[in-house]
Amino acid sequence: MIILISSKIGQADIHAALGKSEYSYFFLMKDFIPALERVGTVIQVKNLAEIESLYAGYRAAGQDVVFLSFSPPHQVPIGLACPTIAVFAWEFDSLPFMAWDQDPSHDWRYVFAHTQGAITTSKETALLVDSAMQGCFPVISLPAPVWDRYAKLGALEGWPIEFAERQFPFAGIVIDSPILGLSADGLVRKPEPVAGPSEPGPVVKSAVENLLAPSLSLGAAWRLSAALLKGWWNEVRLEPAETTAQQVSPPPPESPLVESQLALEAKPEPRIIGVSGVVYTTVLNPADGRKNWVDLVTAFCWAFKNTEDVTLIVKMTHHDLEHYRVVLMTLLSRLAPFRCRVLVLHGFLEDEQYQALIAASSYYVNASSGEGLCLPLMEFLSSGKPVIAPDHTAMADYLNERVAFLLKCSPEPTCWPHDPTGMLFTHRYRLNWQSLMEAFRSSYQVACSNPAHYQRMSRHAYLQMQDFASIEHVSEPLAAFLQQILTANSAAQETRSARELDL
Repeated sequence: MIILISSKIGQADIHAALGKSEYSYFFLMKDFIPALERVGTVIQVKNLAEIESLYAGYRAAGQDVVFLSFSPPHQVPIGLACPTIAVFAWEFDSLPFMAWDQDPSHDWRYVFAHTQGAITTSKETALLVDSAMQGCFPVISLPAPVWDRYAKLGALEGWPIEFAERQFPFAGIVIDSPILGLSADGLVRKPEPVAGPSEPGPVVKSAVENLLAPSLSLGAAWRLSAALLKGWWNEVRLEPAETTAQQVSPPPPESPLVESQLALEAKPEPRIIGVSGVVYTTVLNPADGRKNWVDLVTAFCWAFKNTEDVTLIVKMTHHDLEHYRVVLMTLLSRLAPFRCRVLVLHGFLEDEQYQALIAASSYYVNASSGEGLCLPLMEFLSSGKPVIAPDHTAMADYLNERVAFLLKCSPEPTCWPHDPTGMLFTHRYRLNWQSLMEAFRSSYQVACSNPAHYQRMSRHAYLQMQDFASIEHVSEPLAAFLQQILTANSAAQETRSARELDL
């Protein structure tokens, strides 16, 4: 069997595409490849002409061919001679059932009617597809088979909790709360003093003021603070500050504040980052409103305001630091002072660096309003790391109290993310902030006071993901499903040929 695959973003573009629309489908496709290779010969294609050319050539040689499009259904090519299957993730309780922009593909029923099958990454979404197509469309739910790649980081007996210093390498921009000199005074740029007869020495501003100054005018700072107080931080639109030749001198070179400022101006060389105590890690796109990253940071800092041996690592998956820098620094300044550590990483993590980050972590945290799969959450679980997360949408397929501190959420109306009308046709899950803060404290208590319980959670995570997301577990039903598609397509072609002969 020949299996053609494609995603909107390829290996060459992924570094620059972090945070952009559908960037995560590249990782989904990458994780499915080992299971697909057990089924047939996998060929990654770039365009429709290549698909049709390969299909014609292999069919002429008597080979079965199928095309898997790793993309949302409205981006799946239709009308191909090659049998086409949509592989997609979805985190809402209804499917788009109407067209807009004069494009019928936005009604996903239209796409399914013109393709041969679908693979979803959650049971809930598979049921939605089956219902929308009235049981007459081949669909299967399969998770990305990530366990085998991360199982070497875990152990059958589970991870023992570790408090000593651990290290991981990272080549990117690092924002580290202890060296920022956080203060609410840095949120507003103060008027420059009138020059007197003698010029004073260089003025050292706080790191927060230095970090905010390049992009935050006085009026913009006040508007940002007011918006934050109202909870509308994601609606703020900042105007660029006017640049002037007169700037306050930076701190002396030996000051740690220089590193925190220069780190945001140029990509640093690879460095070794040390962490100790209980370490919580999350990987998220700050442009994705579902991730609730502001709530996550505030709940952490509030839970551990007076606790030193605890760190939150936030790995931002976005190509542009300026997209969230001002919001982040303003948020941390408003939360200060706090004794816990917040460590924000901006940049691409290579596989070895990412695995070292997992090994250095105690827990993974997810506070989102919906997930189509959440690969990082599955990867940490596969490595034997317990988690804090809600058990809704796709996460309901693999989370329970044996592996997670479960968060409370409640449904609320929302729109499909790509719907330009903004109509409230579906639901997401509103996070209960108090339950997140309490989960931080409960998980910390388990790590510090009940290491045997922590290790049991680690063991359950490792074994549960082996049964759920190993290559062996996924490849067998995947092979049967693809064969079902090919058999049905051959039967349909024979029926069409017979009708043409009759005519």
